[in-house]
Amino acid sequence: MFNYTHDQFNVMTRPSRDIDQKLLAAARALVVEKGFAALTVRAAAARARVNPGMFHYHFKSKRAFKRRVLGAVYEDFFEQFSGAVQGNDPLDRLRRSLRYLGRFARDHGREGHTLILDAIGGDRDTLSFFRENFPRHLTVIKGLVADAQRAGALQQTPLPFAMTMILAGVGFPAFLFESFRSTGTKKPFGFTIDELSNSLFTDKAVDDRVEAVLRGLGAAR
Repeated sequence: MFNYTHDQFNVMTRPSRDIDQKLLAAARALVVEKGFAALTVRAAAARARVNPGMFHYHFKSKRAFKRRVLGAVYEDFFEQFSGAVQGNDPLDRLRRSLRYLGRFARDHGREGHTLILDAIGGDRDTLSFFRENFPRHLTVIKGLVADAQRAGALQQTPLPFAMTMILAGVGFPAFLFESFRSTGTKKPFGFTIDELSNSLFTDKAVDDRVEAVLRGLGAAR
């Protein structure tokens, strides 16, 4: 009565091998649109149009799923970031790395804001993500600053001071802006949200902030 071949039986019983990728892609789309707070099993499964039961088959737990999503987002960022710092001139390499960082922080402000709030709230997976990944690109930037200082393109300021200036001028504005936006603050500092966005987050504004940071660190150009 049942004349299935071995291969036919495997096809019938084995879940599709691309379901995990569909779930990951759906999760990343949700994160981009609504931030990590919107990332739930049900939402990801609905977005991927798969049975929620398949989630547990592939990822076992929401924690494991979240780690996979975070890791994939960061690896994409780090690959592009690493490509941006190629070259020979130390100051130019630092400049390009900070421009990329500033644009990424701007384009992913909502996700970054959610992650930082999760970390402040003590979420173990988010804290682990920060510990495992953020030192990677920060170490690259620190090395670029040191190279520029050795080349005489920047003043010999202590590296902790330089890194603080960089993070405050390049990365932090995106978090601050998203904090104002998400809490419905109408006129932070007396400016509308649109005025702040136009002043801080156009490509030119990001480049201008980077140049201001570099001048503050002693760059002559």
